[in-house]
Amino acid sequence: MNDKFTAKILAALTIALAMGSMAAAAFAGDVDLRAGKYAFTVTYEVQGERQNQSRTAMRCIRQSDLSDPENIFTDRIASAAKQEEACSVRGLKSSDGKISYDADCSNRSVHVEGELNAAGFSVVRTVTPKASAGVSLKFTVRAKWLGRCGTMGTD
Repeated sequence: MNDKFTAKILAALTIALAMGSMAAAAFAGDVDLRAGKYAFTVTYEVQGERQNQSRTAMRCIRQSDLSDPENIFTDRIASAAKQEEACSVRGLKSSDGKISYDADCSNRSVHVEGELNAAGFSVVRTVTPKASAGVSLKFTVRAKWLGRCGTMGTD
């Protein structure tokens, strides 16, 4: 293999890795959200009708979660919430306390819009299942920052 060709490939890989790291850092840096323990409340609507139940839970958002908004602004709020699949996030916009993006997953499309600050966030997730055309689901996800992970108090 040609040494110049190898050097070009290594340079391209280095740039690609750096850009991926910068994208993750840009999300964490541009969003006024901090890692820590959050109290979540999720309410939902099906076909425009609000359901009478909401779900609540506490969950730790780690620094590593801040690189993927689907790890944070999810309606799956169990303590050990992990994505069941990778969704590709596109159109991420975050500034002046507002956030919006779209996520394309294998079984659904998602649009997220909301507000966030150092005390927490509130977003609306509009979910369209790919298998059920016409069914609309809307989740309002609110979370309040409680403190560092592993504590119940504030810093």
